[in-house]
Amino acid sequence: MNTVAVGLSGGVDSSVAAYLLKEKGFDVVGITLKLNNDESSIEDAKRVANLLSIPLHAFDFTKEFKKIVIDYFFNTYKEGKTPNPCVYCNRFAKFKFLIEKAESLGIETVATGHYAKKGTIEGHEVICKSKNTHKDQSYFLSFLEKDQIRKLLFPLEEIDSKLYIRKIAEKLNLPTAKKKESYEVCFIKGDYRETLLKKYPNYGVGYFILEGKRIKKHEGIFNYTVGQRKGLKVPYTEALYVEKIDTKTFDIRLSTKDKLYKKNVVVQKVNELYVPSNDFKATAKLRSMMNDEPCTVKVSRKKFVLEFEKEQFAPAPGQVACVYLNDCVILSGFIEKSF
Repeated sequence: MNTVAVGLSGGVDSSVAAYLLKEKGFDVVGITLKLNNDESSIEDAKRVANLLSIPLHAFDFTKEFKKIVIDYFFNTYKEGKTPNPCVYCNRFAKFKFLIEKAESLGIETVATGHYAKKGTIEGHEVICKSKNTHKDQSYFLSFLEKDQIRKLLFPLEEIDSKLYIRKIAEKLNLPTAKKKESYEVCFIKGDYRETLLKKYPNYGVGYFILEGKRIKKHEGIFNYTVGQRKGLKVPYTEALYVEKIDTKTFDIRLSTKDKLYKKNVVVQKVNELYVPSNDFKATAKLRSMMNDEPCTVKVSRKKFVLEFEKEQFAPAPGQVACVYLNDCVILSGFIEKSF
C-alpha cells in the first residue's frame, strides 16, 4: 500500500482530500504546520485526523515563516511594490516544509487540497489548471519547482464543484464542513495597512504628483498600490489612479485610467518549468483575479517580456506574472515594470 502525507490545513478542502485518498486505498498520514500564533486551524486538523482515524504530525515553523514570508511581505511594501505572499509562501515555505517533514517520516509523496492538476509538456512536469475553473489555484502554485511538483498529488483535481466537497464533508460530519473560506493574508488580522503603519510609523511619506506638479502630501506609500483609485482624495475633472510609486522620493504619480493600460510587461524570472523557444505564443495573467490573456513571450536568461495582444490594466511591480501553455503553468516571476 502506498503512503501519502496530506497537508492538513484545518480547512474543508484538505480534509476531504485526505478522505478521498484513504478511500482509494492509500495509507494516509497527516501533517499540519504551525505558521503563526493562530492555533484554531491546528485544532481543526487534529479533529479531522481523529475522525478519519489517521495519524497526525504537527510541526512548528513560526520562526521560519516570519523570516521567509512575513519579512518578504513587509519589505516588498517598503520597496513600493505589491507582494503576493501566497505564491511566495507556497514555494519557499509551505510546500518546502511539507516535503521536508514528509521525507523525515520516510514518505515520498505529499498531497494537498489545492484545486490544480499535474501534467507534462515534452516530458517536463508542470502544474495545470483544475477542472474547477472557478476555484483553480494553479496561479498560486506557479512558483513551485520541478523537484517539488514531482512529489505532489492533488486529489481534488477532477472535482468541479466546491459544493460537492462540502457535501462530502457534511456526510462525514467533518468539523470543517461549514468552515468559511479565508481570502485574507493568513498572518494579518484586519487591514494589512494598519499593521504596516503600526510597524513602520511615518514611513514613506511623499507627494502626489499630477502632470509633473506636486499636488499635496500623501499618507505614506503603504496606503497605495498601482492601479488604486479609492482613498486618493485629490479633486480632478475625472477619476485619478496610482500610476507609479517612486521608492527613492516616495512620491506617487497619479494619472487618469487610460494611461494605466500597458501592452508590454517586463518580468524577473523566478520559475521556469518549460520554455518551447526564446520567442513563443502563450497566455499569461498578472494577478490572480483575471483571465489569462493571449501574448507573445520573449525569454532571456534572467527575465522575460510579455507582449499582450490587448492592453492590460495597471500591471503592478512586485506582483506575480504567470505564463500558461495549453492551460499549464510553464513560466513565472515578479513584475518589474510595464510600458
